[in-house]
Amino acid sequence: MKSVSAATFGLGVVGTANATPSVGGVPVPDDTDDLTYATMGTDADNQTATVFGNFKCPYTQNFVNNNLKDVIDEYVTTGQLNVEFRALAYQPPGTTSHGSSTYYISSSDPRISEVALSAWNERPAEYWDFFEMMFQELVSGTVTYGEMRNHLESAGVGDRSEIIGDAKGGDYDSAVERTADVAGTVDVSFTPTFELDGDTTAPHHDTDSLLDWIDSRLTGSSSSDTSSSSTKERTITIDGTGTERWSEYELTVDGTIDKSTAMDASKDWSDKLSGTTVNGKVGPWRDSYTITGEITHFSIDDGAVVYRDGERVEPHRLG
Repeated sequence: MKSVSAATFGLGVVGTANATPSVGGVPVPDDTDDLTYATMGTDADNQTATVFGNFKCPYTQNFVNNNLKDVIDEYVTTGQLNVEFRALAYQPPGTTSHGSSTYYISSSDPRISEVALSAWNERPAEYWDFFEMMFQELVSGTVTYGEMRNHLESAGVGDRSEIIGDAKGGDYDSAVERTADVAGTVDVSFTPTFELDGDTTAPHHDTDSLLDWIDSRLTGSSSSDTSSSSTKERTITIDGTGTERWSEYELTVDGTIDKSTAMDASKDWSDKLSGTTVNGKVGPWRDSYTITGEITHFSIDDGAVVYRDGERVEPHRLG
């Protein structure tokens, strides 16, 4: 088991885990079908921050029971920001735990994370009540599927048999594993870590400092992200250098698209261009494209990082 202490990361803890949590009842986007990971917010297209946490981590607990409520009040309920939670069950690539374990804190981490993810995908409207309850009193030791079912029942989550069955059946194994890869691309080395547009911070310290940090990274209206001249050339780069798996993608524009070497990308023969659509996959390298017009469709597997004109961008904001 990996021990976690403030001294390990040089982090102090402010506030107490006994503060009354107010996370249940947050807004959830109407369309959650394309949101694999638990997301609170008013619209799936809002700018999205990601919290990398762990259901056994006391520092994640501190954030959930304290500063997260301020983030919800200030940004989530007002429609300025979505917050996605990704449970870190495995060590990100290039990092190690105490001993030889690849688990982030304990061997129960994948089981807890997979059940939680299954609960989100089956009962998104009830997920955040369950999430809130899980951080009121942290689980410890070896956590069984039976215990997780009891936690779901205590939180009033329905379809518990299906949720547990899907988790036991491995439906969410790869999604939980991908979280470690994504965490590695933004250099996550502790939990909780709050990521917004490629920048990260520890969110469980001073509240005002966290809110100021978020303020400085809000993009404003989504229309400003997508407006452009139909003839202006832009580059889209899919960067897989920080992951250990393949990421498949599809990109369609209403103008022109050509392969590019921007950001030291390779022109891979296996990435297929057909008209104004490219279907490709990226491993530990980069693929780049020069485009004109608007992006009408973009989909990509978790793991790779996407850049527009050299600046990191959330994939869901591209199309």
